[in-house]
Amino acid sequence: MAFVLDASVAVGWVVARQATEYCRGMRLRARRETYHAPTLWRLEVVNAVRSLERRRAMAADAAEVAVDILDRMRPEFHDVAMPFADLLKLARKFDLTAYDATYLALAIELRLPIACNDGPLRAVLPRAGVKLA
Repeated sequence: MAFVLDASVAVGWVVARQATEYCRGMRLRARRETYHAPTLWRLEVVNAVRSLERRRAMAADAAEVAVDILDRMRPEFHDVAMPFADLLKLARKFDLTAYDATYLALAIELRLPIACNDGPLRAVLPRAGVKLA
């Protein structure tokens, strides 16, 4: 079954210290299933890698390799159709960042589960009626 891919899982695919068994399992699924992401996904994965680099948790050359791999991943990208006011309401309702609310909105719109390693987003999935992939 297709799924929405959160940046937290994608980064775990290319950064060993961010990897979990869950991330590895989702990478195997992504090889045979379609995965979707909001257009902000590209910015989020680069920001995550850059943040690791800035904290000296990742060398510059490793960061370049990681973003090169991420750039070759091709989720099906979507602009979230939810109006800004509704996205704000969703973020408020579940006390999420606008970024996490965007992933949730996409999962709701597409009626798909989310592959997510992000604690706050993962915690609200049952209340939002969205399954964890």
